[in-house]
Amino acid sequence: MARRTTTIGIGAFGNWTDPGEHLKQTYRRIRNGQMTLTEDAVFVMTLFMLQQRGKTKHIFKAVRQSKDIGGQEYFWFRPDVDLLEVRHDGTVVGYELKGIQKAKRTTRDVTFYEGLDQALSLLVNPVDSPLSDSVPPEASIFDHVYLVHPSDNPAGEVHSGAFARLVDSCTPAGLIYVGHNRWKEAVSPKPNPHVNQELKNLFLQNLDAFAQYQKFRLSLVQ
Repeated sequence: MARRTTTIGIGAFGNWTDPGEHLKQTYRRIRNGQMTLTEDAVFVMTLFMLQQRGKTKHIFKAVRQSKDIGGQEYFWFRPDVDLLEVRHDGTVVGYELKGIQKAKRTTRDVTFYEGLDQALSLLVNPVDSPLSDSVPPEASIFDHVYLVHPSDNPAGEVHSGAFARLVDSCTPAGLIYVGHNRWKEAVSPKPNPHVNQELKNLFLQNLDAFAQYQKFRLSLVQ
C-alpha cells in the first residue's frame, strides 16, 4: 500500500485545480473501493453525506486552535475536532472520526468502542476561549456530537449492537457507520447539556478565524 498526501485544490506539480471537482474525484475513488477507509477517507465520505442532506453551511477539518479573536484569546480545542459542521440554522456539530489504519504489513481495524472518550470530550469543548473567565469551565459550542466508525459489514454492526445501545442510553452522542457505498446513522444524538449560547454565538461571529481548517489536507492509502 502506498500512502499519498494531497491537498484539495492543489493538483499535480502543485498546480491549482478546482477544489469541488478534485474532492469529487477523491470521493469517487473511495466509493469505488480504490482507497482504504482511513480516517481521512471517512472524512470525505462523511462530508459528502452531509452535503446531500442539504443542512450544511461550513465544514472545518482537524480544528485545533483559531486565530486571535479581535486581539483577545483564541479558541482552543483538545482533542482536535476531526470534522466541525456549521449548519444553515446555526447548529454546530462536532464529529470524532475513526478509520482503518494500514501499515506496511498489517491492518488494524477499529475496535467497536474506540473513540467514544474523544467524542464525549467534545461535549465540554473548547477547553479555552476568549470567554473562559466568564462562562462555566464545561461550556461548549457544540449542539450535538457524533462518533463515526468505518464499516462495510452490516453484520459487524449487529455484533456491536450492545455498543450502540450503550451510546444511546448512557450518552448524548450520536453514532454513525460509514462504508464505501453507504452511511448509516445508528444512534441519533441528543442535545448537548453543556452548550453555552454566548460562547457559541462568539464562535459563529468569528468563523473567519478558522479559515485555515477549510483547506482539506488528506492522507489516503491506495
